[in-house]
Amino acid sequence: MTSTSYRSILRAPGVRWLLATSLLGRLPAAMVGLAIILRVSRGTGSYADAGGATAVYVVGAAALGPVVGRVADRIGRRPVLVATALADTLALLVLSRVPVHDTATLLGAAALAGAATPPVAAAVRSLWPVLVAADARHAVYAVDSTLQELTFVLGPSIVAIVGSLYGSAAPLIASAAFGLVGTVTLATHSAVGARAPHAHLAARGRLVSSRLVVLLSAAGLLVLAFGMIDVGVVAFAGRHHAANDAGLLLGTWSFGSLVGGALFGARAGAGGARSLPPLLAASGASFALLATAPDIPVLYPLLLLAGLAIAPSLGCVYALAGTLAPAESAVEVFSWLSSAILAGAAAGSAAGGVVVQHVGSGTDELAAAAAALLAASVTLALRRDPSSSAGA
Repeated sequence: MTSTSYRSILRAPGVRWLLATSLLGRLPAAMVGLAIILRVSRGTGSYADAGGATAVYVVGAAALGPVVGRVADRIGRRPVLVATALADTLALLVLSRVPVHDTATLLGAAALAGAATPPVAAAVRSLWPVLVAADARHAVYAVDSTLQELTFVLGPSIVAIVGSLYGSAAPLIASAAFGLVGTVTLATHSAVGARAPHAHLAARGRLVSSRLVVLLSAAGLLVLAFGMIDVGVVAFAGRHHAANDAGLLLGTWSFGSLVGGALFGARAGAGGARSLPPLLAASGASFALLATAPDIPVLYPLLLLAGLAIAPSLGCVYALAGTLAPAESAVEVFSWLSSAILAGAAAGSAAGGVVVQHVGSGTDELAAAAAALLAASVTLALRRDPSSSAGA
């Protein structure tokens, strides 16, 4: 697929609107965790309290996401997007104002903000099979996953700038504003308002297929590896007396993902069950290389290399989820995928912290490599399945 094909995808009705508005709507996912840490740690001096509030937020999003997705499939995407956007905005505003020493209210607001997270990414991804021709879906999912990486480049930068200019509560208010404007604007599109047929018992059975379980497991393992790398990079920078380089190092990693997503999506025939295992294996190998870095200057190009397969891998995961999802349960399937990713990120951060604390960042990166390679081996089941024709 060429750049001309990319342009044809972007000219498809609704695609540019959905991508642009969902970029705004997805920004809070890359902002709120850091914004909570900033506000609570500055107010209490305790990173443990900050981490606890962030964990409650993530658990709320992971636990309620599939429920919200199921409701969206039943009553329509638009009312759920608008209702959750309003509830989430209110919760984030409360979170920005509640005294940080009022632990019960703080945790309650964090839990509500997580639980009310609008299913922006899930809703948009559920629409690509409707709006984009089958032979171009791998490209649009690659664009989608690259867009997701862009939010994780922009989001933390916005938090840092807004927090330094306007105080520690301001990034939470900014997150609420981005989420509300992006989600409500997204919901005005006619495709978002279209209703899928009501689910029936047979469709519910397909929803929990073994192939979907394999895909969710692989996604969780891959993002677990990401979480471990995050911690390992920060620890490596600190050990080399270059703590200020941590953000730039992680930004280099994300930039590598952006480049990889753009290049991979332009390849004809890319994506699907055949591409995913080698991409995950490539990630595992590149993560292992990170453990060989002797200093900060060498780590930069290694992180750029390690990022190249991230967006392509996630693009394949999303495309396969779109293939597996029944039309009447598509938002719920993508919400389960989001929950698996959130759970993997939380587990990776926790495991990475333990490994770095007790063993060292080099071992942390090797453990991340092992998780990515395990994900690759798990997805081999998708290639062996004769029904994996789509995207195979």
